[in-house]
Amino acid sequence: MNLTTNEWIKRYNNVIFIDHEPWELRNKILIPSKPPHLIQSFNRERIRETINEKNALLAHWTDNWNEEKSEWWWTCCDQKSYDIENIKNTSGKRGIKKGLANCSIKRLEPDEFVNLTYNIFDKSILSYKLPPSHRLSFLDYRNKIVEQSKYDGFELWGVFVKDKIASFATCLLVDNVVLLGSTKSDPDLHRYYPNNALFYHITKHYLNERGVLYITNGPRTLLHNTSINDFLIRIGYRQIYGRLNVELSGIANILINSGLAKSIEKLSFLSRPFPNQMAKLKGFLKLIEISNTF
Repeated sequence: MNLTTNEWIKRYNNVIFIDHEPWELRNKILIPSKPPHLIQSFNRERIRETINEKNALLAHWTDNWNEEKSEWWWTCCDQKSYDIENIKNTSGKRGIKKGLANCSIKRLEPDEFVNLTYNIFDKSILSYKLPPSHRLSFLDYRNKIVEQSKYDGFELWGVFVKDKIASFATCLLVDNVVLLGSTKSDPDLHRYYPNNALFYHITKHYLNERGVLYITNGPRTLLHNTSINDFLIRIGYRQIYGRLNVELSGIANILINSGLAKSIEKLSFLSRPFPNQMAKLKGFLKLIEISNTF
């Protein structure tokens, strides 16, 4: 079943409607719930009012989807006949072939998924050196997955090497688009190329068998360097460009216009005691830098 965003967001308690359009507040940042190809324009005055009402730091959104090249993009695959034979990158094609030769891929039921993937999920969170609050207990992880799985469109995938879970992904199908969610893997099994098999299989499944418009892992990464986008490009994804729009709160405006945010960023010694806060500050400044190119 292909839900609309308005149907899917009924499961959330923190949905905010701005002129009848659904938005979500994540880490004090307002972002629209709809995929970017559906976004036309928003009333900035109403957005500013909502930022003040919700004590948000800022709002940002993408429009002018799939237009001229810019500094803002989403990594997507929209090939209508996605197939290994159409992948031009030799390394990408070779990795997929190795993965498919070593692995099996299948959809998983929620309880099975939780039991199989929790240890991989927990170890990955530890490897990021995030605050303890980011860790989930097994019960909390189970409740989260089971709750999301109550709604059509939330689908769970696992990759196996000799009956042992090697990698997994959650996918959300809304408005005829697939949004890649949590994707993790067991480093001890990377030599079997499970991620290559996983991403190829689900990309081909959703594009060819389900007929979606595109599958995406989201917009350009700001907080940390990641190899996932380069990997996706190698297996046939591309950068779809759009315009980044940003609306700042009063406090955020002061931080930018006074130069205080940039001054704090230069205090490199703060990265040791406050690594996550400094990473978020760098991401905030990068977002502003990109938005100023439009």
